[in-house]
Amino acid sequence: MCFVSISFALTRTRTDMRRLVVTLVVTLALAVAGRAAAAQGTFPPQKLENLKVLPKDIPVRALLDTMGTFTRALGVRCSYCHEGEEGQPLSAYNFKSDKKPEKEKARTMLRMVAAIDGDYLPKLATRREPPVVVACVTCHRGVAVPRTLQQTLIAAYDSAGADSAEALYKALRQRYYGRAAYDFGEVPLADVGAILRQRGKTADALRFYVLNTLMSPQSSFAFVQAAQAQLAAGDTASARASLDKASAIAPNDPQVRRMMGAIKKP
Repeated sequence: MCFVSISFALTRTRTDMRRLVVTLVVTLALAVAGRAAAAQGTFPPQKLENLKVLPKDIPVRALLDTMGTFTRALGVRCSYCHEGEEGQPLSAYNFKSDKKPEKEKARTMLRMVAAIDGDYLPKLATRREPPVVVACVTCHRGVAVPRTLQQTLIAAYDSAGADSAEALYKALRQRYYGRAAYDFGEVPLADVGAILRQRGKTADALRFYVLNTLMSPQSSFAFVQAAQAQLAAGDTASARASLDKASAIAPNDPQVRRMMGAIKKP
């Protein structure tokens, strides 16, 4: 009887311990969840904190509308400048945090815009009506880093070569064509080709000139630029073919006529 009583007591003790552990775990989880919920706050906020450029008395609705124009101008979301994770509710963001360097960059850009619009442009002797002013979208046009297409492609070329630059061009064209972000006309690829020619990268330059004719098949300019590069590379046959296409598009173009006359018939 004594052995049975001791065994029963030990079994009951282990059961009680397991229950106690489960209770402690659940209590701890609820406490953590409660602290997290308390830390989230509310959105929109009832008061604004840590404003360093925008007016400290700006209405909450006006601030939210202003931030909306920033996100559209740069083609980004709130998490680009603010501490928070994409997909999480905005109430979980730490908007007053200065942890991300992009936030301080944004403040610097806002000061620059305010100086241009408030200090420099008003000092012009004459101005158009209505007055021209600058904003974030003036330079960014829907992209976070306001580089031209030429600059973007040359940077990709310098980093990873012609394949990377061409792939990036096609990806950007697929995503941004028809928007203000980049110029997908006949000029940027011709500029890239010219830059590479100046560097002595003839084969890579030709690649972008030819790509330009494929992307702008109704541009006599694109075919003339390609023909000039093909002649410089000693490829007379390809140059003649490019000029034939340029002539079909713009039969009265004097430059095309001169170039065609300078090429001897085979």
